[in-house]
Amino acid sequence: MKSFIGFVFLFLSCLPALSQQIENVSASEKDEAIKKIAALLRENYVFPDKAREMASYVRKQNKQKAYEAIHSYPDFVEALNGDLQRTHRDLHLGLQYNPQEIAAVRKWESVEKPDSAFYREQLRKGKRMNFGFVKVEHLPGNIGYIEFHQFFPLSQEARQTVASAMSFVRNADAVILDLRQNGGGHPEMVQLVMSYFFNEKPFHYNSLYDRPSNTTKDYYTLKKVEGPRMPEVDLYVLTSGFTFSAAEELSYNLQTQKRATIVGEVTGGGAHPTQAYIVNDDLVLHVPVARAINAVTKTNWEGRGVMPDVPSEAGNALLKAQYLALEKLMNQKKAPREKAELEWELLAVASELHPVQLSKEVQAKYAGRYGESNIHLQGNELYYQVNNSPKRKLAPITEDIFRVHGLDFFRIQIVKDASGSVTKLRCLYKDGSMEESARTN
Repeated sequence: MKSFIGFVFLFLSCLPALSQQIENVSASEKDEAIKKIAALLRENYVFPDKAREMASYVRKQNKQKAYEAIHSYPDFVEALNGDLQRTHRDLHLGLQYNPQEIAAVRKWESVEKPDSAFYREQLRKGKRMNFGFVKVEHLPGNIGYIEFHQFFPLSQEARQTVASAMSFVRNADAVILDLRQNGGGHPEMVQLVMSYFFNEKPFHYNSLYDRPSNTTKDYYTLKKVEGPRMPEVDLYVLTSGFTFSAAEELSYNLQTQKRATIVGEVTGGGAHPTQAYIVNDDLVLHVPVARAINAVTKTNWEGRGVMPDVPSEAGNALLKAQYLALEKLMNQKKAPREKAELEWELLAVASELHPVQLSKEVQAKYAGRYGESNIHLQGNELYYQVNNSPKRKLAPITEDIFRVHGLDFFRIQIVKDASGSVTKLRCLYKDGSMEESARTN
């Protein structure tokens, strides 16, 4: 039951394990659990020297009766996890009190066939979550946007979902992959998603060394994928402090291959795939058993995270990536009409990134009637209205140009004379045309 981030661990750890009565832990159970944990670490942990340190430390603590006063499983787990992390910090390593997860782990280990009832249940859950893909969108300026929260195990249905998402953005001039809420998953799904952004010639991008088997598996981009490839499209990846493990791998791979611009925050810093081991009927130990070895850097992001190319608060990362993409596309376009359309969108994104604040005094000067149009000041907001049509909120792009809520193709500009007095209203359209109305009050 191994995965890049311990997908099953993350999923099952959300189960209401503590809704049942918590059992007390006896002295003999503590002794046996510590012996088992120490053995599992020595046999399987990705760094043998660190495994010996952690195993020796918890056994020493037990011998010195550090856990003698602990009588409940949750308190025992908390103490052991604290000592393990104190010896060697590893966010993938963890002991859990979770009898329900243990039952699921045993079921998982005993049922591996794709036609089994357990496999079908996992597939059903994957479908309900759309295999992690939550949003695919066409953004202004012909930018494709894909948001997904998890790298699910590969199945034909999962492959088709990826292919559908990629097909939707196939005509985009730039693509944004949003991994800000992605906690990781399986490396084979990373391999599939990554392959869409390179040509069909496979190349080695990452390896995984597995400690228990003492083997190394090399990962190459895929020669065949379903649907279109986009090897030339401008690519941006959004990250946050939550972005973890497999999501970090995709970000790191694309960054080291100089294929994408990473925008956002430093990621969580977990590069070690995990395996779940049963300690007893109540405890399960998640052990990092492998490590990623990037083909370019010969190392990984463990403990450091992936450093963004363009730092940004996670909440602004999408706007920042949009701005970068629009600016680059605008500079590449030669046709005046295309450049003007991109500049139109660029100004809107810039105004969201850096909102313009107008004083109430300035807003009051703008309020009034302009032919059939009215600008109303209500509270601290300006609204636009034509005759008796619904009022639409105005958002300033500059001090005198405004976006009109719900009308992306239309903006208004307040025109002043040399003395600064407001004289007319200019209606601006995305196609470059305009209309003017003199102020009538």
